[in-house]
Amino acid sequence: MQIISKGLTYTYNKKSEFKKTALNGVDLSINEGEFFGIVGETGSGKSTFIQHLNGLIPVQNGELTVGDFNLSPKDKKEKKALKKRFKELRSKVGMVFQYPEYQLFAETVYEDVAFGVKNFHPELSESEVETKVKKAIETVGLNYEEVKGKSPFDLSGGQKRRVAIAGILVSEPEILVLDEPVAGLDPIGKKRLMSLLHTLHDTGVVKTIIIVSHDMDEISENVSRVALFSQGRAVKVCTPKELFLSGDDAVKRLGLPVTAYVEDKLSKIGIEINSNFKTKDFIDKVIEKYREIKG
Repeated sequence: MQIISKGLTYTYNKKSEFKKTALNGVDLSINEGEFFGIVGETGSGKSTFIQHLNGLIPVQNGELTVGDFNLSPKDKKEKKALKKRFKELRSKVGMVFQYPEYQLFAETVYEDVAFGVKNFHPELSESEVETKVKKAIETVGLNYEEVKGKSPFDLSGGQKRRVAIAGILVSEPEILVLDEPVAGLDPIGKKRLMSLLHTLHDTGVVKTIIIVSHDMDEISENVSRVALFSQGRAVKVCTPKELFLSGDDAVKRLGLPVTAYVEDKLSKIGIEINSNFKTKDFIDKVIEKYREIKG
């Protein structure tokens, strides 16, 4: 499912004196199969954009398609057709908001994860539901028998987040969108969650993953392409390395990943590393440069 946005514009409180334009002509394409990043300062339009992707916010102006879903219908007939497909759209585009564990509500982990599949597939038998719930829970790295009967609130922070993600995966989405996926987790928890996302992507459980983040180390380490949002537009779409070398003022305000910062300092004393800013490549290039200097 490819995502294509052309001139997407959205204004909050459009008819009020408090109106605010959040999106101001977003042109952006995200290909099926990408691990894609979206960055930008607070108020740049990131969250408003991703909430368009599964119809949580309707298109006001411009064009937006997600796979074969036309989210910018032009007449009543198209609007009616889209409305009938909203449930299908939301099963295909899973949305994981910041601190998703705060949205857990059921008495047991099983019931929480089962809610999604029952909502999207009410025709399934209880045994079919159980099969899907078990698969989703195990997919996020939890022991089904150990956690299924527990209250979600008795789990650790990282486990709660995995349960929340399992509640999305149970509907078998093709696109997974995560807003600040590792916010609030300790370093080990962050590493484990990002590893899980890569496993989901690499094994084809989810075809396309989109993360929104303020953490530039997270972006440089994980995504293949990134969109920089500023004043309601996607002003740059490029590789992380190209973004961090761009010198754009908005990028400077967001900061650089540690590897890019160190490379810049080394460059100023005549030592060129030229990595792709991923930790492993950076370390390999530093070792290579050290050996070169030592002869």
